[in-house]
Amino acid sequence: MEYEKIYVETLVRFPAEGGMRPVAVIWENGSRFEIDRIKFIDRAPARVSAVLPMRYTCVMGGREKYLYFEEEGLRWFVERERL
Repeated sequence: MEYEKIYVETLVRFPAEGGMRPVAVIWENGSRFEIDRIKFIDRAPARVSAVLPMRYTCVMGGREKYLYFEEEGLRWFVERERL
C-alpha cells in the first residue's frame, strides 16, 4: 500500500506550561475536524518521506489518526492512501 503526504492547516494551542497541542485540522477542501484527544506524542517515522517528524496520535470523531509535525519546515501533514 502506498501513501502520500498531505499538508494540512492545523489549529494549535500553546499552553502556558509549554509545548504545543493541535486542536483541529482543516482539510484541503475546507472541512474542519476537531481533535477530541491526543493519546501519544513521539518522534516516529512516517510511511511517506519525511525527516523523523513528531507524530501525534489523535482521536478525531472516535477514530485514531496520526498527525505529523515537520520541524524543518514548520508544517503539519497527514498520510493518505494513494489512489
